[in-house]
Amino acid sequence: MKYFNLALACTAALMITACQQPDQTVSNEEAVAQEEASMDVDACPAADENGVIEIQEGLTGRIMKAGYGRAAVSKDYADVHTTLWLYDEAAEGGRGTEIWSSGGVDPFQFQLDAGQVIKGWDLGVACMLVGEKRELKIAPELGYGARGKPPVPPNATLLFEIELTNLKAPE
Repeated sequence: MKYFNLALACTAALMITACQQPDQTVSNEEAVAQEEASMDVDACPAADENGVIEIQEGLTGRIMKAGYGRAAVSKDYADVHTTLWLYDEAAEGGRGTEIWSSGGVDPFQFQLDAGQVIKGWDLGVACMLVGEKRELKIAPELGYGARGKPPVPPNATLLFEIELTNLKAPE
């Protein structure tokens, strides 16, 4: 009987302790999503000591303000504020003629890798963190190319300043 009471007391103590612990279980879907996100972050190119990132040939980024949280990955919905200039080597900071700015309160939203924006954006916004501000220099072949898109002339190198304000994973 003494052992029975001891066993009963230990069981009760374990149950009380377990009931007070927060539920830290992660669903299989959440675990897979976390693993995919971390794999994508591991594939992100690192910035040099000046904050410059060589994303791929024809596309460089420069981190102007650090962000926080998880990195943007394919199929995320990204909310951004942005300004576009034609790149001009002779202009201060390469910022030639200003073409467009999202301005206002409402950000511009798009889905990464859904063909909604130029290729330079899909590649350049990937790996950004919420709150990060990044400058992207985009060669014509990753922008509007030989055809251009008025008011962007043909074969223009583009310079974007992009601030990632929010990320939402697809449902």
